[in-house]
Amino acid sequence: MARSHIILTNDAPPPTSGYSQALRYGSLLATSGYLGTSPDGSGLVSGGFEAEARQALDNIKAVLEAAGCAMTDVIRVNVSLTDIKRFAEMDAIYREYFSEPYPTRNTIGVKELWGGAQVGFDVWAVVDAD
Repeated sequence: MARSHIILTNDAPPPTSGYSQALRYGSLLATSGYLGTSPDGSGLVSGGFEAEARQALDNIKAVLEAAGCAMTDVIRVNVSLTDIKRFAEMDAIYREYFSEPYPTRNTIGVKELWGGAQVGFDVWAVVDAD
């Protein structure tokens, strides 16, 4: 039976409570949810929605790279938006990070996110077995 492996990198915000940046179980990798927070743990980046979305996706990319995979290995993306009317704006940024064939995706509108963030992402990826 495969064991899970904790993924940890200094290039993404450090866990500050009971979660891991990502867990790898066999060839499946699941990340925690990422917001537009700075990798040094200092909080949300400035610059509004676009800056937050890009930082959140950069955080995901850093965790994926620490696990030995890339954005092209992502098979599922979950997106949380505090304003669902920003879907098109999120989608335009998202398409800069992902390409065809696009991962499956679920986008939901939520009341609020930690620290007043406007957008969050988590992903599932397939990693080549060691």
